[in-house]
Amino acid sequence: MRSKRFWILAVISFILLTLPNGFYTTFDKDEPKYLEAAREMVNSGDYITPYYNYEYRFDKPILIYWIIAAGYKLFGVNEFGGRFFVSIFGVLTVLLLYLWLIRRKDEDFAFWSSMVLLSLLDFMVMSSVAMPDIVLTFFITASLIAFYEGYNEKSKKFYLLAFLFSGFATLTKGPVGLVLPGLIAIIYLILRRDLTKTIKEIPWFSGFLIYSAVVLPWYGAIFYKHGYEFFKEFIIFHNIHRFLGKVPGHPTEWWYYLANYFWLYLPFSFFFFFAVYRAWKDKEIFTDNILMFSFCWFFGVFIFFQTAHTKLAHYLLPSFPAFAVIITWYLRKEKSKIPIILTALLFLVLLAAGTAFFIYKGWNLLGVVPLILPLIGAIYALKKDSYLKPITISFILAMILFKWVTLPTLQPFRAKPVIAKELREIALKCKNCKFYFLSYESPEIVYGFRKGQLKSIGFREAEKLLKSNTPVYIVTRENRLNKLHAPFKVIDKRKELITKHSLVIISNTNGSRKWEK
Repeated sequence: MRSKRFWILAVISFILLTLPNGFYTTFDKDEPKYLEAAREMVNSGDYITPYYNYEYRFDKPILIYWIIAAGYKLFGVNEFGGRFFVSIFGVLTVLLLYLWLIRRKDEDFAFWSSMVLLSLLDFMVMSSVAMPDIVLTFFITASLIAFYEGYNEKSKKFYLLAFLFSGFATLTKGPVGLVLPGLIAIIYLILRRDLTKTIKEIPWFSGFLIYSAVVLPWYGAIFYKHGYEFFKEFIIFHNIHRFLGKVPGHPTEWWYYLANYFWLYLPFSFFFFFAVYRAWKDKEIFTDNILMFSFCWFFGVFIFFQTAHTKLAHYLLPSFPAFAVIITWYLRKEKSKIPIILTALLFLVLLAAGTAFFIYKGWNLLGVVPLILPLIGAIYALKKDSYLKPITISFILAMILFKWVTLPTLQPFRAKPVIAKELREIALKCKNCKFYFLSYESPEIVYGFRKGQLKSIGFREAEKLLKSNTPVYIVTRENRLNKLHAPFKVIDKRKELITKHSLVIISNTNGSRKWEK
């Protein structure tokens, strides 16, 4: 029977990452694409080829769509169903880290490392949405832990497990599932001066047989069905070009990850620099095997994605388990007040800025309550010898409140779910109506519509449709309307949650009536 701490972790993780996922609808722009593609997969019965908005979607491999579809089958087509099994992978990552560290360290270290991981802001965010990154993180974590155990125990069984988990990582997000664990393992073995010997010990043939057994069935099926079209879109564009070139809508600046670092790794962002310094100064990075492996893990992920030309914040998610281990090691040894003072000041600024923004927007101030908790936790930690517990617990409680209170209070202010619902209701009543986007697209609205394709058109095509006898409903931003030279009527107008833009639904009445404000 597992220890009480294991079950405490399981319950807290489940409450934070899984239970409130039906309280808020999907957010643009990536998550609704996965939700919609899985919905279309369930409706069509085609579990080989992903479609989004009724067109091929070869961005990612199939596993994430299968996971979302499984949730739909169990809970229905809704956000909770789509997110459920994805969030479970976040829970499993927390528990896997605990089980590994309790084997290699002590129970207290294992528990608080897992709690630190659970508390990290982007880990919580990405474990709460239907996207592949947390699934990838689980399988990469499992692969790296299996490699570590295989190396230290001289066990072929663990090496084979590393290949197995890399196979599932590859089925989740492509070749990075094999390349990234391999890179980290090589860095670690070089530092251990054991690369050549270990390469001879790894059961490569059996390992790649297992890896292939996981990867080849779907990749073979999709290549058979779509051939070069899939190869060009998935391999060349979404893997090679993303790594070497620029993708529209994706940043490429060398400083991008440094600029996003502080919010990604909240609430422990400031502590990491002190941990690196302490580990190097005390030379413990060379004497503590787990610490060395964790540093190789963290910087291996960072270097890989920093080298890639295309960058997104959540690409760094596989580094989070290693970050949690490093932070826990540091805070069990060090009592420097500088990082905790900086952390308290940061949350004070965030609380002030958040309150001002909520007042400016006219939102319920109840939504900023979660920001009070980590500030209290940081101030309380200043008076204690241990910083680890108050910061971790206060931030986890803040994130629970954020998901259970803040997001639901913002839901009534969100324009896109309302627009999507209106379009769906119109489509149910009007079978011959046509629906479009005008010089604008919203995956969130596509997912909420669920009554056919929502194609994006230009102004000339929109003008022709508005002048025709076919009932037409078009979604666009209000600032696009002055470019239209055709009669139309505004059916509804909704202000977007964050931006200054307003979304409108416009329509024609046989092309004869003018726009009515």
